[in-house]
Amino acid sequence: MTQAPPPIPSPRTALRRLFQNVGGTLRDVVLVPFARRVPREWVVLRLDRGLVEASTTSPWLEQYLQRPETLASALECLEYARGDDRVHGVLLKLGRGAVGWAKASALARAVGQLREAGTQVVVYAESTGNAGAWLGALADQFWMAPEGRLDLLGVRVETPFLRRALEKLRIRPDVISAGRYKAAAETLERESMSRPAREALEVVVEQLYEALVDGLATGRSQDPERAREWVDNGPYLASQAREAGLVDDLVYADELPVRLGALKRDDEEADEEHEARLVSSATYLRVARPRFRWQPVLGRASEIAVVPIQGLIRSGTASPRGTPGLLKRIGEDENVCAVVLRIDSPGGDPLASDLIWRSVRKLSESKPVVASLGDTAASGGYYVAMAANEIIAEPTTLTGSIGVIMAGLKFDGFLEDLGVSFDSVERGRHAGIYDPVQPRTEEEHALLRRQIELIYESFVGKAAEGRGMTEKQLNKVAQGRVWTGANAMERKLVDGLGGLDTALARARELAGLGPDEGRVTYFSAQPPTLGRVFRPSPLEAAPFGLQGAQLRCPIRVSLN
Repeated sequence: MTQAPPPIPSPRTALRRLFQNVGGTLRDVVLVPFARRVPREWVVLRLDRGLVEASTTSPWLEQYLQRPETLASALECLEYARGDDRVHGVLLKLGRGAVGWAKASALARAVGQLREAGTQVVVYAESTGNAGAWLGALADQFWMAPEGRLDLLGVRVETPFLRRALEKLRIRPDVISAGRYKAAAETLERESMSRPAREALEVVVEQLYEALVDGLATGRSQDPERAREWVDNGPYLASQAREAGLVDDLVYADELPVRLGALKRDDEEADEEHEARLVSSATYLRVARPRFRWQPVLGRASEIAVVPIQGLIRSGTASPRGTPGLLKRIGEDENVCAVVLRIDSPGGDPLASDLIWRSVRKLSESKPVVASLGDTAASGGYYVAMAANEIIAEPTTLTGSIGVIMAGLKFDGFLEDLGVSFDSVERGRHAGIYDPVQPRTEEEHALLRRQIELIYESFVGKAAEGRGMTEKQLNKVAQGRVWTGANAMERKLVDGLGGLDTALARARELAGLGPDEGRVTYFSAQPPTLGRVFRPSPLEAAPFGLQGAQLRCPIRVSLN
């Protein structure tokens, strides 16, 4: 059972809150005069460079490097614009930058809420794809550059198969897996998809395709059949998209201020000569965030911590200086009353996943923890999530993939053809079990297979315990199969559907806070910026070659 934090904080925490109150007051004294002079007529949210879960550098460096916008800041910007009477509308600039299925779902909901509140939304793109068509269909106006392209193509997943190429090079795949649908290594062993892999992938692709069609139909066509025709008739030049009814007008970027200025509210007269005053989302957030609220120095905790877990889960991620250490510090922080894990990970190392799982589980015994799943939270990503008190996924999230795989390559034949030979001196019956050159004995193969099976059994057992199911019930939806969030909800792998806002609302409820209570604070276990320059990130891809057991999702589905 979740225990509420002590009502009276320690002297150190009380002093920290006092300094926060003083600092917030001084900040507002400086910022308020500036905020009043900043134009708020049209807020520009640039998504043409893509959208990511969390920043990986400092804010000033992020802006200098022109990195993609973060999902949290984008949603925060749209939320404030919805309740700001001075904002006439929001301009979403889209392009070829990756957005992702779950992120597109979250943006689609935010755009719908903006329009319901009476705030105009215009989507502009020089060239874009499925994500632009989806969001453009939901907007009041969808404009494109006259010579742009709208690549509304539907959903396609293509996998390269290397078996014949490896045979020509006399390189042998070395694969052990647990889970009928754990098909990540088929690319090494086969010339086409296996029947189970195709079965799982077809369900996922169909679900994502229907999400795209529903988005087009809800926003513009009001007819799913017409939306399907739009997809089947793509791609389009911008002029063709306008003829088909997908795009409202063709506009050059330098014409945007005048064209936006002509879009007045219902209670205003149109002015064709008026140039709209535009403000970037970063500047708007600085002046639109609510003014500081004095927090009781001796009151109970009211801070909600959001912790991103993104990318491959590597050994460095689970070090004391990584995610487990961060979660331990958050657990000891008297200011934090609830935690949201924002997970966007295809998985990775079993040990690292288990260490983070353990940290999440210990944290959930003292504070409510809600896992919010992004584009992909599968295999090791789902392993981490299942220790939370509740799991919230987008309908288009890729999740599940409860299975284990060990995949590598044997180079003995290839090196022999090159005239390369190896010799060794060893002691120990299995000293060369991981050797990429030496053939593995049946005994060694059986030993590794047993290890993979034990890891899988542990994965299934912990998942069953976390989801309140028997191992037999859980095993039916495991076997390495990937599900969309909507399908995972039906199979009790997640507790609800929604985005980060839904997870935050649920965290407030579990912590006993009101809908508008609690300050959201974003944490990160990423090493300092200079540290990442001089040493590899713990989230980087594994080196090519023989790998140990992995909890990794085999499916990647791009939206753009």
